[in-house]
Amino acid sequence: MRKITELNASIGAGFSEFAIVMVDMNHLKQINDEHGHKTGDIYIKGCCRLICETFKHSPVYRIGGDEFVVILTGNDYAERAQKVEDLRKAYADAFAEESADPWQRFSAAVGIADHAADDNTVELVFKRADQAMYSEKKMFKEQHGSYR
Repeated sequence: MRKITELNASIGAGFSEFAIVMVDMNHLKQINDEHGHKTGDIYIKGCCRLICETFKHSPVYRIGGDEFVVILTGNDYAERAQKVEDLRKAYADAFAEESADPWQRFSAAVGIADHAADDNTVELVFKRADQAMYSEKKMFKEQHGSYR
């Protein structure tokens, strides 16, 4: 909440160079149900590690059981397109490793939105990033199926 307040104040002062990345893990419920919560914790930590390694200079927040948000500024903002693609590739590579234990096959949907000139609150950027993430999640489910 404190970061949202800071960003909204920055927007009011004319700061506009930031983006929001939303990340929502795939298959956490299935891993928890089939392999236990300890392995689910391993999965969460592994998914988060990939986010933190990709966006080394940006704050990462866990906003739900399997959801993370990243606020991109500075170099991470300047390199955002490449960094998001790198993160997506890291998840795709981990998920494709069929010989790995399920809780080591990290997978997540990733959505990004830039602050636009007409955004007067950070919530508007957040909503677009969330929509982009859910579009990617829908495509993943269509391709790989859904648990329950």
